[in-house]
Amino acid sequence: MSLKGALVGFGKVAEAAHLGPLRAAKGFSIAAVVEADADRRHAAAKALPGAKLYPSIEALLSKEKGLDFADIATPPWLHAPLAKTCLEAGLNVLCEKPLAMTETELDSLALAAKTSGKTLFCVHNWKKAPLIAKLKELLDEGAIGEPRFVQWEVLRTKPAADVGGGWRSDPARAGGGIVMDHGWHAFYLLRWLLGKKPTSASAKLIPAAPKEVEATVLADFGGVPAVVHLSWRAPERSHAGVFRGSKGSIEISDAALVLKTQDKMETRYVFAEPLSHGSAHPDWFAQILPDFAAAVADKSLGAEALEEARDAMKLVTLCYSKKR
Repeated sequence: MSLKGALVGFGKVAEAAHLGPLRAAKGFSIAAVVEADADRRHAAAKALPGAKLYPSIEALLSKEKGLDFADIATPPWLHAPLAKTCLEAGLNVLCEKPLAMTETELDSLALAAKTSGKTLFCVHNWKKAPLIAKLKELLDEGAIGEPRFVQWEVLRTKPAADVGGGWRSDPARAGGGIVMDHGWHAFYLLRWLLGKKPTSASAKLIPAAPKEVEATVLADFGGVPAVVHLSWRAPERSHAGVFRGSKGSIEISDAALVLKTQDKMETRYVFAEPLSHGSAHPDWFAQILPDFAAAVADKSLGAEALEEARDAMKLVTLCYSKKR
Protein backbone atom coordinates (compact mmCIF):
# COMPACT_ATOMS: atom_id res chain seq x y z
CA MET A 1 0.00 0.00 0.00
CA SER A 2 1.21 3.47 -0.90
CA LEU A 3 -0.22 6.41 1.04
CA LYS A 4 0.04 9.98 -0.22
CA GLY A 5 -0.58 12.64 2.39
CA ALA A 6 -0.48 16.19 3.63
CA LEU A 7 1.27 17.36 6.79
CA VAL A 8 -1.10 19.73 8.58
CA GLY A 9 0.79 22.08 10.87
CA PHE A 10 4.53 22.64 10.73
CA GLY A 11 5.50 23.42 14.31
CA LYS A 12 8.11 21.73 16.48
CA VAL A 13 6.36 18.35 16.64
CA ALA A 14 5.94 18.17 12.86
CA GLU A 15 9.50 19.26 12.11
CA ALA A 16 11.30 17.30 14.84
CA ALA A 17 9.17 14.16 15.14
CA HIS A 18 7.02 13.61 12.03
CA LEU A 19 9.00 14.90 9.07
CA GLY A 20 12.03 12.60 9.14
CA PRO A 21 10.09 9.35 9.62
CA LEU A 22 7.54 10.28 6.96
CA ARG A 23 10.29 11.00 4.44
CA ALA A 24 12.06 7.73 5.25
CA ALA A 25 9.05 5.41 5.53
CA LYS A 26 8.35 3.03 2.67
CA GLY A 27 4.85 3.46 1.33
CA PHE A 28 4.43 7.04 2.53
CA SER A 29 4.86 10.33 0.69
CA ILE A 30 4.10 13.94 1.65
CA ALA A 31 2.72 15.97 -1.25
CA ALA A 32 1.66 19.09 0.66
CA VAL A 33 1.99 21.06 3.88
CA VAL A 34 -0.70 23.21 5.50
CA GLU A 35 0.61 25.97 7.75
CA ALA A 36 -1.04 29.29 8.59
CA ASP A 37 2.14 31.05 9.73
CA ALA A 38 4.20 32.48 6.86
CA ASP A 39 7.54 31.92 8.60
CA ARG A 40 6.71 28.30 9.29
CA ARG A 41 5.58 27.82 5.67
CA HIS A 42 9.01 29.09 4.65
CA ALA A 43 10.61 26.54 6.97
CA ALA A 44 8.43 23.81 5.46
CA ALA A 45 9.45 24.86 1.94
CA LYS A 46 13.11 24.43 2.88
CA ALA A 47 12.51 21.09 4.57
CA LEU A 48 10.24 19.68 1.83
CA PRO A 49 11.19 21.43 -1.42
CA GLY A 50 8.90 19.23 -3.52
CA ALA A 51 5.77 19.74 -1.45
CA LYS A 52 3.02 22.25 -2.21
CA LEU A 53 2.29 24.78 0.53
CA TYR A 54 -1.14 25.98 1.65
CA PRO A 55 -2.19 28.51 4.31
CA SER A 56 -5.38 26.65 5.27
CA ILE A 57 -7.02 23.25 5.15
CA GLU A 58 -9.71 24.70 2.88
CA ALA A 59 -7.10 25.77 0.34
CA LEU A 60 -5.51 22.33 0.44
CA LEU A 61 -8.77 20.45 -0.07
CA SER A 62 -9.92 22.72 -2.87
CA LYS A 63 -6.78 22.15 -4.95
CA GLU A 64 -5.09 18.88 -3.96
CA LYS A 65 -6.51 15.71 -5.45
CA GLY A 66 -5.56 12.12 -4.84
CA LEU A 67 -4.56 12.47 -1.19
CA ASP A 68 -4.99 9.43 1.03
CA PHE A 69 -4.38 10.93 4.46
CA ALA A 70 -3.73 14.00 6.55
CA ASP A 71 -1.17 14.00 9.37
CA ILE A 72 -2.38 16.59 11.88
CA ALA A 73 0.40 18.04 14.04
CA THR A 74 -1.11 21.36 15.09
CA PRO A 75 -1.71 22.53 18.68
CA PRO A 76 -4.60 20.66 20.38
CA TRP A 77 -7.48 23.11 19.96
CA LEU A 78 -7.26 22.57 16.19
CA HIS A 79 -7.12 18.76 16.25
CA ALA A 80 -10.84 17.96 16.29
CA PRO A 81 -12.05 20.56 13.76
CA LEU A 82 -9.24 19.77 11.32
CA ALA A 83 -9.67 16.01 11.71
CA LYS A 84 -13.41 16.27 11.12
CA THR A 85 -12.92 18.41 8.00
CA CYS A 86 -10.40 15.94 6.60
CA LEU A 87 -12.56 12.89 7.36
CA GLU A 88 -15.58 14.51 5.72
CA ALA A 89 -13.40 15.23 2.68
CA GLY A 90 -12.59 11.52 2.38
CA LEU A 91 -9.13 11.46 3.94
CA ASN A 92 -7.79 9.06 6.53
CA VAL A 93 -6.45 10.96 9.54
CA LEU A 94 -3.34 10.48 11.65
CA CYS A 95 -3.50 12.96 14.52
CA GLU A 96 -1.34 13.99 17.46
CA LYS A 97 -2.78 13.62 20.94
CA PRO A 98 -5.08 14.74 22.43
CA LEU A 99 -7.42 13.65 19.68
CA ALA A 100 -10.06 16.05 21.00
CA MET A 101 -10.57 18.46 23.89
CA THR A 102 -13.95 17.08 25.04
CA GLU A 103 -15.86 13.82 24.83
CA THR A 104 -18.47 15.56 22.70
CA GLU A 105 -15.81 16.53 20.16
CA LEU A 106 -14.49 13.00 20.13
CA ASP A 107 -17.96 11.55 19.60
CA SER A 108 -18.38 13.87 16.62
CA LEU A 109 -15.05 12.69 15.19
CA ALA A 110 -15.98 9.04 15.67
CA LEU A 111 -19.25 9.62 13.80
CA ALA A 112 -17.38 11.38 10.97
CA ALA A 113 -14.97 8.45 10.69
CA LYS A 114 -17.82 5.93 10.62
CA THR A 115 -19.83 7.92 8.09
CA SER A 116 -16.86 8.46 5.77
CA GLY A 117 -15.52 4.94 6.13
CA LYS A 118 -12.07 6.38 6.84
CA THR A 119 -9.58 5.69 9.60
CA LEU A 120 -9.01 8.07 12.51
CA PHE A 121 -5.77 7.18 14.33
CA CYS A 122 -4.21 8.99 17.29
CA VAL A 123 -0.42 9.14 17.70
CA HIS A 124 0.08 7.12 20.89
CA ASN A 125 3.82 7.11 20.41
CA TRP A 126 4.89 6.26 23.97
CA LYS A 127 3.86 2.66 23.30
CA LYS A 128 6.89 2.50 20.99
CA ALA A 129 9.53 3.46 23.59
CA PRO A 130 11.92 0.49 23.99
CA LEU A 131 11.52 0.48 27.77
CA ILE A 132 7.72 0.50 27.50
CA ALA A 133 7.77 -2.26 24.87
CA LYS A 134 9.87 -4.44 27.20
CA LEU A 135 7.55 -3.67 30.10
CA LYS A 136 4.59 -4.79 27.99
CA GLU A 137 6.43 -7.99 27.07
CA LEU A 138 7.13 -8.82 30.72
CA LEU A 139 3.56 -8.14 31.78
CA ASP A 140 2.08 -10.17 28.92
CA GLU A 141 4.26 -13.19 29.67
CA GLY A 142 3.11 -13.12 33.30
CA ALA A 143 6.46 -12.20 34.84
CA ILE A 144 4.72 -10.72 37.92
CA GLY A 145 1.53 -12.75 37.75
CA GLU A 146 -1.77 -10.87 37.92
CA PRO A 147 -1.20 -7.10 38.23
CA ARG A 148 -2.66 -5.72 41.46
CA PHE A 149 -1.36 -2.16 41.76
CA VAL A 150 0.36 0.45 39.58
CA GLN A 151 2.21 3.66 40.41
CA TRP A 152 3.22 5.98 37.54
CA GLU A 153 5.15 9.24 37.92
CA VAL A 154 6.16 11.81 35.31
CA LEU A 155 8.23 14.77 36.53
CA ARG A 156 9.10 17.80 34.43
CA THR A 157 10.48 21.19 35.43
CA LYS A 158 8.18 22.99 32.96
CA PRO A 159 5.94 22.33 29.96
CA ALA A 160 7.68 21.27 26.75
CA ALA A 161 8.75 24.05 24.40
CA ASP A 162 6.72 24.86 21.30
CA VAL A 163 6.75 27.34 18.43
CA GLY A 164 3.13 28.37 18.91
CA GLY A 165 3.56 31.09 21.51
CA GLY A 166 3.48 28.90 24.61
CA TRP A 167 0.19 27.14 23.89
CA ARG A 168 0.91 24.33 26.38
CA SER A 169 0.42 26.84 29.21
CA ASP A 170 -2.78 28.22 27.70
CA PRO A 171 -5.78 26.00 28.59
CA ALA A 172 -7.89 27.52 25.83
CA ARG A 173 -5.45 26.20 23.25
CA ALA A 174 -4.14 23.11 25.07
CA GLY A 175 -7.47 21.84 26.38
CA GLY A 176 -6.27 21.88 29.96
CA GLY A 177 -3.04 21.54 31.92
CA ILE A 178 -0.72 18.64 32.61
CA VAL A 179 -3.57 16.10 32.81
CA MET A 180 -4.51 16.75 29.19
CA ASP A 181 -0.84 16.76 28.15
CA HIS A 182 1.06 14.06 30.05
CA GLY A 183 -2.05 12.48 31.56
CA TRP A 184 -3.33 11.43 28.13
CA HIS A 185 -0.07 9.52 27.56
CA ALA A 186 -0.24 7.87 30.98
CA PHE A 187 -3.87 6.81 30.54
CA TYR A 188 -3.54 5.10 27.16
CA LEU A 189 -0.30 3.47 28.28
CA LEU A 190 -1.77 1.96 31.45
CA ARG A 191 -4.83 0.74 29.54
CA TRP A 192 -2.55 -0.94 26.98
CA LEU A 193 0.00 -2.30 29.45
CA LEU A 194 -2.63 -3.80 31.74
CA GLY A 195 -4.96 -4.88 28.95
CA LYS A 196 -7.89 -3.51 30.94
CA LYS A 197 -10.31 -0.68 30.27
CA PRO A 198 -10.52 2.15 32.80
CA THR A 199 -13.61 2.30 35.00
CA SER A 200 -13.10 5.32 37.25
CA ALA A 201 -10.77 8.21 38.09
CA SER A 202 -10.51 11.24 40.34
CA ALA A 203 -7.74 13.77 40.79
CA LYS A 204 -6.10 16.29 43.08
CA LEU A 205 -5.15 19.21 40.84
CA ILE A 206 -2.75 22.06 41.68
CA PRO A 207 -3.97 24.68 40.97
CA ALA A 208 -7.53 23.95 39.85
CA ALA A 209 -8.30 22.82 36.32
CA PRO A 210 -7.85 23.80 33.59
CA LYS A 211 -4.57 25.45 34.66
CA GLU A 212 -3.16 22.58 36.72
CA VAL A 213 0.63 22.17 36.69
CA GLU A 214 0.57 19.19 39.04
CA ALA A 215 -1.87 16.31 39.45
CA THR A 216 -2.26 13.15 41.46
CA VAL A 217 -4.77 10.82 39.84
CA LEU A 218 -6.43 7.79 41.43
CA ALA A 219 -7.74 5.52 38.67
CA ASP A 220 -9.08 2.02 38.30
CA PHE A 221 -8.31 -0.21 35.32
CA GLY A 222 -10.62 -3.19 35.45
CA GLY A 223 -10.03 -3.74 39.15
CA VAL A 224 -6.37 -2.71 39.17
CA PRO A 225 -5.88 0.52 41.16
CA ALA A 226 -3.38 3.02 39.75
CA VAL A 227 -1.83 6.17 41.21
CA VAL A 228 -0.57 8.58 38.53
CA HIS A 229 1.46 11.62 39.59
CA LEU A 230 2.29 14.34 37.04
CA SER A 231 4.22 17.56 37.57
CA TRP A 232 5.46 20.55 35.60
CA ARG A 233 7.09 22.07 38.68
CA ALA A 234 9.50 19.32 39.77
CA PRO A 235 13.19 20.03 40.47
CA GLU A 236 14.24 17.52 37.79
CA ARG A 237 13.05 15.60 34.72
CA SER A 238 12.44 11.96 35.44
CA HIS A 239 10.07 9.07 35.02
CA ALA A 240 9.42 6.37 37.59
CA GLY A 241 6.87 3.77 38.58
CA VAL A 242 6.11 0.28 39.75
CA PHE A 243 3.81 -2.56 38.72
CA ARG A 244 3.04 -4.94 41.58
CA GLY A 245 1.52 -8.33 40.92
CA SER A 246 0.67 -11.64 42.55
CA LYS A 247 4.13 -13.07 41.81
CA GLY A 248 6.46 -10.08 41.85
CA SER A 249 7.00 -6.51 40.77
CA ILE A 250 8.58 -4.40 38.02
CA GLU A 251 10.18 -1.11 39.02
CA ILE A 252 10.71 1.68 36.47
CA SER A 253 13.50 4.23 36.90
CA ASP A 254 13.62 6.33 33.72
CA ALA A 255 16.21 4.26 31.82
CA ALA A 256 15.84 0.88 33.53
CA LEU A 257 13.41 -1.84 34.54
CA VAL A 258 14.00 -4.08 37.55
CA LEU A 259 12.02 -7.31 37.68
CA LYS A 260 11.72 -8.79 41.18
CA THR A 261 10.12 -12.21 41.54
CA GLN A 262 8.82 -14.31 44.45
CA ASP A 263 12.04 -16.32 44.66
CA LYS A 264 13.90 -13.05 45.37
CA MET A 265 15.58 -13.06 41.97
CA GLU A 266 16.23 -9.67 40.35
CA THR A 267 16.70 -8.99 36.63
CA ARG A 268 17.70 -5.53 35.46
CA TYR A 269 17.03 -4.21 31.96
CA VAL A 270 18.90 -1.01 31.02
CA PHE A 271 18.03 1.17 28.02
CA ALA A 272 20.19 3.65 26.12
CA GLU A 273 17.72 6.52 26.32
CA PRO A 274 15.74 7.55 29.42
CA LEU A 275 12.01 8.03 29.01
CA SER A 276 12.47 11.65 30.09
CA HIS A 277 15.00 12.43 27.36
CA GLY A 278 13.61 14.99 24.90
CA SER A 279 10.03 15.35 23.76
CA ALA A 280 10.05 14.74 19.99
CA HIS A 281 10.94 11.02 19.76
CA PRO A 282 11.02 10.61 15.96
CA ASP A 283 12.09 6.97 16.38
CA TRP A 284 8.87 6.27 18.27
CA PHE A 285 6.76 8.07 15.66
CA ALA A 286 8.43 6.05 12.90
CA GLN A 287 7.00 2.88 14.45
CA ILE A 288 3.50 4.40 14.51
CA LEU A 289 3.40 4.67 10.71
CA PRO A 290 3.13 0.91 9.98
CA ASP A 291 0.33 0.70 12.58
CA PHE A 292 -1.49 3.57 10.86
CA ALA A 293 -1.08 1.93 7.44
CA ALA A 294 -2.44 -1.33 8.86
CA ALA A 295 -5.43 0.51 10.37
CA VAL A 296 -6.15 2.15 7.01
CA ALA A 297 -6.21 -1.29 5.41
CA ASP A 298 -8.15 -2.97 8.24
CA LYS A 299 -10.89 -0.80 9.71
CA SER A 300 -11.20 -3.03 12.79
CA LEU A 301 -7.68 -1.96 13.81
CA GLY A 302 -8.71 1.65 13.35
CA ALA A 303 -11.74 1.08 15.56
CA GLU A 304 -9.54 -0.42 18.29
CA ALA A 305 -7.17 2.55 18.14
CA LEU A 306 -10.08 4.98 18.36
CA GLU A 307 -11.47 3.14 21.39
CA GLU A 308 -8.10 3.54 23.11
CA ALA A 309 -8.26 7.30 22.52
CA ARG A 310 -11.87 7.36 23.78
CA ASP A 311 -10.76 5.83 27.08
CA ALA A 312 -7.91 8.32 27.47
CA MET A 313 -10.42 11.14 26.90
CA LYS A 314 -12.80 9.54 29.40
CA LEU A 315 -10.16 9.61 32.15
CA VAL A 316 -9.13 13.18 31.38
CA THR A 317 -12.80 14.20 31.66
CA LEU A 318 -13.20 12.37 34.96
CA CYS A 319 -10.10 14.07 36.37
CA TYR A 320 -11.49 17.48 35.45
CA SER A 321 -15.01 16.76 36.72
CA LYS A 322 -14.20 14.96 39.96
CA LYS A 323 -11.76 17.13 41.86
CA ARG A 324 -10.54 15.85 45.19
